[in-house]
Amino acid sequence: MRDAEQYRSDLVRLGLHKVAHQDETLLDHMFRACGILQDMKAADHVCLAGLFHGVYGTEGLHNDNVESVPEEKRTEVRAIVGPRVEQMIYNFSVMNYASLGKSFRHMMRQNGKPEMKDRRTGEDIPLDREAFEDLLRMKLGDVLAHMPQQVGHSHLNLPAEYAGFWQIAAEYLGLDAVNTWNKYTKGQLWIDPEQN
Repeated sequence: MRDAEQYRSDLVRLGLHKVAHQDETLLDHMFRACGILQDMKAADHVCLAGLFHGVYGTEGLHNDNVESVPEEKRTEVRAIVGPRVEQMIYNFSVMNYASLGKSFRHMMRQNGKPEMKDRRTGEDIPLDREAFEDLLRMKLGDVLAHMPQQVGHSHLNLPAEYAGFWQIAAEYLGLDAVNTWNKYTKGQLWIDPEQN
């Protein structure tokens, strides 16, 4: 991906520097998530979607209180990142986290298909395997970006809290994801890269 900094003014224009996200701004969190995805050697479109992943809110950020994403905002974001990436951001925003876990279990089966659900409506989010894996990779980057940055930080340590699921997800996504996992969990939740 090109330098993420080139999108800073767009993100500021969208107001993300004003949104609190735990102990920092949402803007800072999204830049960290993008950097983690770049470290993971994620495809450019996934890194860009990761940079904008919180622009519409998420289940974790707004719970189920977000009823709709205004079409004008989607049009504005689409003009910045393009239709494919905007659709990924939108899907990331409206996805139900429980359906992400269920879909991942399905994907581990031969010929398994994702069964992602919209957290607001309960309707299916149609995704093929590749699109699901892109969302899973984005969420792994997001989870790792929640790692406490210093001792005494008030962030919930999500990777440790859900280590079993996210370790398996990292292994599923391959060696680059495993290496990034090991780097950002600082070896506390080590995955042996030799076995991948």
